Amino acid sequence: MEITFELTEEDYINYNISHAGRSPSMKKSIFIQRIMGPAIFVFMPFIVMRFTDIPLWYWLLVFGGASIIWFAYYPKYASWEITRRVKKMLEEGDNENLFNQRTLVLTDEGITETSSIGESHIRWDKINHLEETEDYLYIYVSSVSAHIVPKRVFENLSEQEKFISKITGYISDK
Repeated sequence: MEITFELTEEDYINYNISHAGRSPSMKKSIFIQRIMGPAIFVFMPFIVMRFTDIPLWYWLLVFGGASIIWFAYYPKYASWEITRRVKKMLEEGDNENLFNQRTLVLTDEGITETSSIGESHIRWDKINHLEETEDYLYIYVSSVSAHIVPKRVFENLSEQEKFISKITGYISDK
């Protein structure tokens, strides 16, 4: 089976956001950061009230509200921050290989990817797993690296399901 497509910057950013949401270490880091803001805000009213004549209840309301807002919106902020950092990294160098046309061919031996800069082959026993999201398939070749396959490249749902079935068949055989 063979598919040909181009990745966009948005595809690459979405992969990084998705990976961060699934990575145990990233999920833990985001959780800790999400909790630390409100934890700090709990102590701030007691510190600030010592330097002002404003009553404690006012500062409890202000910092309590800030805690709720931080906790509720931190995941969106984390996603925005990942997007910003990935875009900055992409601006740092030549990314011709990321966004050019590529062809993935599934064979009995593995996956062959061909692009304008060359060809690579990965055996099925070196594929870690397949992740599926609403818009993408991620064929992981390591804990942090994957072939990104946008679902828009498939002509119909049947073709997409056949592609997924073929990969899962080879992965489960290893």
